[in-house]
Amino acid sequence: MIKLGSHISFKSPGYLVNSVEEAISYGANTLMIYLGAPQNTKRVTTEKYFYEEYLEKLSKIIPPKDIIIHAPYIVNPSNPEKSEFAIEFLIQEIERMNYIGCKYLVLHPGSSLKFGSELGLKTLIKSIKKILSKTLEVEIILETMSGKGSEIGSNLLELKQVIEEVNDDRLGICLDTCHLWDAGYDIKNNLNDFMRKLKNENLLKWVKVIHLNDSKNDLNSHKDRHENIGKGFIGFKALQNFLFHPSLEGVITILETPWVDGKPIYKEEIKKLLAKEKEL
Repeated sequence: MIKLGSHISFKSPGYLVNSVEEAISYGANTLMIYLGAPQNTKRVTTEKYFYEEYLEKLSKIIPPKDIIIHAPYIVNPSNPEKSEFAIEFLIQEIERMNYIGCKYLVLHPGSSLKFGSELGLKTLIKSIKKILSKTLEVEIILETMSGKGSEIGSNLLELKQVIEEVNDDRLGICLDTCHLWDAGYDIKNNLNDFMRKLKNENLLKWVKVIHLNDSKNDLNSHKDRHENIGKGFIGFKALQNFLFHPSLEGVITILETPWVDGKPIYKEEIKKLLAKEKEL
C-alpha cells in the first residue's frame, strides 16, 4: 500500500488533532509536521498537543509511526560553531517525539560554511552520535540536499559516509526529489539507473522517507525551489513513477509542494498521483 501525505501545519488550538484531521481530509494516510515554526526553535509544552484526544479518535486511522517530524531549518549540526546548540535542541525535540510515539525525525544535514566539507562531515557525524547516545527509539533521517552553498548531503556518497561512520540502525535517508534533481541526479530520464546506484552503494535499505516535489529549475541547478507536481522540470509522470517504484515500496512519501491562490492543493495532488493504484 502506498503511504502518501503532505506537510501539515501544527498549531493552536487543536495541534495534533487538527493536523491529523486535516491530513485525513486530503485523502492522506500519513503526514509530516514541524513541532513549531520551521524557522525557529520555539516550542509549546507537550501538554498542549491534545495527544489523548488524538489517541482516542484518530490514531487507528493514522498511527504515531506514520507521523513524520521535520526538524527546524535553523539547527546546523555540521557547523562546529553551531553544533552544540543543534545537539541540545534535537535531544529535546526527540523527547517531544517520544511523547507522541513518532518514529522518524527528518533532518537537514546542515552547512559547513567557512569550515569546509571535510570538517562539516566530521562535525555532523559527531553530532549525530551524541544525539543518538542521549535519546531513545527515534530514527534520524538525513535529507538529500540540492547543493546550495556549502550544504552537506547533496552527494549520496556523503550520506553513505555518515551512515557508515555512525554505524547505528537509528539512522536513515530521506530522498527529496526536487533536491535530487537540483543536485544533478536525473530521476526523470534515468530512474532505474538511480535506483541501481542506491542499491549498489548499499543505501537503498536506509531510505525511510521520501519528499515528493517537482522543481522550478532544471537539472543540476542547485537552487532548491519546489514546484507543484507536474508543473516543474521533473514532471508528473516521472514523479508518479518515483512514488510507485518497486524499490521504494512501503516508504512514507510526503508532499511539500507550494500553495496555490493562498491554499494547499495536496488533496488534488494526492488524488491524481494515486490514480495509478486503480490501474495496478
